[in-house]
Amino acid sequence: MKSQDRFKRRLTAALAVGAGLMLAVSGCAGGSPAPTDAPTSDAGGGEPLLFGVMASYTASGSNSGPAIEAGFRARFDQLNASGGIQGHPIEVVTADDALDPAKAPAAARTLVEDKGVLATTTSGSGTAVAVQPYLEQQGVLAFTGGAATPLIESPTSTFRLDKATYYELGGRITQFAIDELGIDKIGIAFTPDAVGEPTRDGALAVLDAAGLEPTAVVEYTTGATDASAQAAQLKESGAEFVVINHIPSVEGLIINAAEKIDYHPIYGGTFAAANTSMIDLFGDILDGRHYFATSWALPFSDDAADFREWLEKGGSGVDPGDGDAMNGWTQAESVVAVYTKAVEIAGGAVPTREQVIQAASDIEIDSPYVLGISWTPTDFTGPNKARVTVLKDGEFQEADPPKEVPVKTVLPG
Repeated sequence: MKSQDRFKRRLTAALAVGAGLMLAVSGCAGGSPAPTDAPTSDAGGGEPLLFGVMASYTASGSNSGPAIEAGFRARFDQLNASGGIQGHPIEVVTADDALDPAKAPAAARTLVEDKGVLATTTSGSGTAVAVQPYLEQQGVLAFTGGAATPLIESPTSTFRLDKATYYELGGRITQFAIDELGIDKIGIAFTPDAVGEPTRDGALAVLDAAGLEPTAVVEYTTGATDASAQAAQLKESGAEFVVINHIPSVEGLIINAAEKIDYHPIYGGTFAAANTSMIDLFGDILDGRHYFATSWALPFSDDAADFREWLEKGGSGVDPGDGDAMNGWTQAESVVAVYTKAVEIAGGAVPTREQVIQAASDIEIDSPYVLGISWTPTDFTGPNKARVTVLKDGEFQEADPPKEVPVKTVLPG
């Protein structure tokens, strides 16, 4: 079945702006399945290598956990079906953090102390920051669903990024607007956090290099219920392209307010909003005018055939076009590489957490899903390439192939 057909089954009529959008966001709560500790597979026969998925299953408007988990399980199922790593299958253990920094530490302790995982992932930048000191203290390798630079700035951090940072992606999407769309009237809407601020800074760096000034830079908060003033400021500034980066419901504060005042700019963000929730919230309102910078493979491309095959085999019912599923698979790709090296270091036995960190501090990973990363003892950044996709005809299509990011994150020291 064509990717467009898959998405159009999900495509609803454009939701009414205002109350309709907020109803759609709040209505997401409670509808996702609970996390499960069921083994990914018993193939391989050796002692399992446990991996923790700390994700959101009960957050209002952002239950990404089931899709992320499905992506991880699909990649590990593929590995385990061929015997695992020297006979060791990788098994998934889950914990619900509700995308809430206050709840994240308890979820992390469950995975680390109760379940004994060798490594883990966290769902969002906020929850990742909340558990960073604990995971570092425990010596547990960690991945994150986001791409916040503060997570990897410490030389003793146990976090690794498998995707370009928000700073780099903010620069990439801005460069795309200038070079490929021919737009020089660019505004920025950002949230004052580890998601919005680096995206803003990357956009500003590229604009400065191009000799351009942003038409407007507006700040709004994730907890706001209305962003009418910010949308009006962007409209008055004449911005034809608005750089914005967050999950769909948070971006929706600006988009919804803009629609109400008959302001219809082109938007440029990152993978954070490139999932089916964007379609569920807005229908075809954004068709052809929301672009996303991402390091992921296109889910319906030839390169991603095994992703689709094993996701379907897993029986989760998650749509391959859900960006969170590809996020999970992509992170799992890195986990497989690290665990493989760690088992080698351990002489074929289950490695220690220290050996897992050792493996993740000196490794190169490159595949259709991971666009080339090289982690060293001092550099934990992700790939330096990113593609641009566009939401068009109910699917995420490639608008620009992978290219070097125009600005690069420089870590302290």
